[in-house]
Amino acid sequence: MSTTPRLAAPVSKGDRIGIVTVSAPEAADLPDVFSRGVQALTGLGFEVVVGAHATGRSGYRAGTTDELLDDFHQMIADPSIAAVLCAGGGRNSNRLLSGLDLALIAANPKLIVGVSDPSLLLNSITSRTGLVTLHGPSVMWDLAAPDAPCETAEHFTAMLAGQSAAARIGASLTWTRPGSAEGPLVAGCLSSLRCLLGTTWEPRWDGAILAVEDAFKPTDVLDQTFTHLRDVGVLDKIAGLIIGESVGCEATAGITVTAMVDELCREYAWPLAHGLPYGHTPRKYTLPIGATLRMDSAAEHPLTLISPWVTA
Repeated sequence: MSTTPRLAAPVSKGDRIGIVTVSAPEAADLPDVFSRGVQALTGLGFEVVVGAHATGRSGYRAGTTDELLDDFHQMIADPSIAAVLCAGGGRNSNRLLSGLDLALIAANPKLIVGVSDPSLLLNSITSRTGLVTLHGPSVMWDLAAPDAPCETAEHFTAMLAGQSAAARIGASLTWTRPGSAEGPLVAGCLSSLRCLLGTTWEPRWDGAILAVEDAFKPTDVLDQTFTHLRDVGVLDKIAGLIIGESVGCEATAGITVTAMVDELCREYAWPLAHGLPYGHTPRKYTLPIGATLRMDSAAEHPLTLISPWVTA
């Protein structure tokens, strides 16, 4: 497990971005949506290269494990590809973990972007290689959305380019425990990150700022997952916690996700904030996993990246 951040080169307009699917055959199910997302990415100024199996189907996945890994590794190995972007989500990207060529990824550092289920892939790559990855938009569910907030693409492209202004995240947060902390960022879908517990790909929790979010699950289901993180000691190790905006997460017996998290975390001293728009939200910030984030309830910008996420 690497402890030294590894940085990819920034990505600018005119660069080539490779699109892969690492789980569900969403592009095969909704080809018009996928095409619209590709057009949107092209409209942002990038040249798009679609992986051989990105629009395929093999049961409930876009391809076999070997096929999806081959697509991913080809994009990593191709020196003309500046970044790799996941088409969508799913539930089974952890099927790829045991086949990842970590030496290839480390030798060819480039920005890898995903959201939802692929967030476990991002955190695994960061924990094993040190490469800073981006928790950002997907082709299908963000870039393809006809009413997508412009801020989503703006922050995404600014993060790709390494623009300094993108380091200041001015989100309006609700602090249930004010304070400040800084540490390497671990960020992703709560249900997906849970799949990494006890595996060789588990993130480094010590001193981390943990940002989690989820979608379309009631409070009691998220309680089970969050309690699991607590019981294996994750919450004992982190330096701060950020809860993202919930999407479709209904209260159970009148108890909201916010109330559940606050109750489970009342014994800890680290700062706790709610309401960061990222992950499944239409308007989202792109977050660099592995970069150092400072959270400060008293600051003008409550979240600030204080380490680079791409090379100078």
